[in-house]
Amino acid sequence: MFVQAYTKTLVLIFISVTLQACSTVRDATDWVPGVDSNEEVQAEESKEIKQKQDKVYQDKMVFEKKMTGPVAENDAVISVSISQKFVNEAIIKREDIGIEVNAGVVTLTGSVDAENSAVKAIAIAKNTRGVSMVISKLVVIKLRVK
Repeated sequence: MFVQAYTKTLVLIFISVTLQACSTVRDATDWVPGVDSNEEVQAEESKEIKQKQDKVYQDKMVFEKKMTGPVAENDAVISVSISQKFVNEAIIKREDIGIEVNAGVVTLTGSVDAENSAVKAIAIAKNTRGVSMVISKLVVIKLRVK
């Protein structure tokens, strides 16, 4: 009986010591959400982030290059052409109409004194070479004289 009790005690002590040895000590970063204490994983994540940032930068450079290339030059030509046509039309007062061109899309802003002036300005813009669409934000302001 003594041997059995002694054996049980030894087994319990062995189990207790084994359990204590198996428990791991964690550093403080294991408890912070989203933070991994493994340096290799962190280095890999940093590398992925750097690659994504480089891709965004490259995309931005390509976009800026396109906007300063032939498209931007064509937009400037369209804007000047519409401005010249407005000057030739006595019905339209050029200083009251703003012209913005972006990739062939013309936006007209400002005010005109009659509806036929607005219609004429839109028609001139639509019939200009290189224009794909016209957006009119023109406001007709009629002056009342008593």
